[in-house]
Amino acid sequence: MSPATGGPLPVADRDSTPWWAGVSEHELRLQRCRDCGALRWPARALCNRCGSLEWSWVAASGRATVASWIVNEHGFSDAFPVPYVVVMARLDEQDDILVPGAYGGASDGHDLRVGRRLVVAFDDVAAPEGRDRISLLRWMPATDEER
Repeated sequence: MSPATGGPLPVADRDSTPWWAGVSEHELRLQRCRDCGALRWPARALCNRCGSLEWSWVAASGRATVASWIVNEHGFSDAFPVPYVVVMARLDEQDDILVPGAYGGASDGHDLRVGRRLVVAFDDVAAPEGRDRISLLRWMPATDEER
């Protein structure tokens, strides 16, 4: 189930606005430091490796591996019926970038294991009046062709 059915929607801040714009365009984006070349996520004003305040946004491949996951068995809200699986995906671009997201495989996560190949997918959700279209990312098991 997605927030389109009444759950919370993300609110972009100064640093994350380009990230959410990319997700709405079905593109996974990362910040790249213009001085040392390090990638970073989540978005922030300065590079955690060299301290630079200069960066650009680059498209990521959307390929990752499972680093960890949780199967929520407790119903916190009707918008997230149980079980609800959240996966931490380790991006192929850089080993220290972990991006959480809903899991689009088995609803109870029984098919997950550390190192399983994933690809990003995007769920378009209804935008409230006065807002642009909102999309959320979802991690899907990679097919043989996507590995």
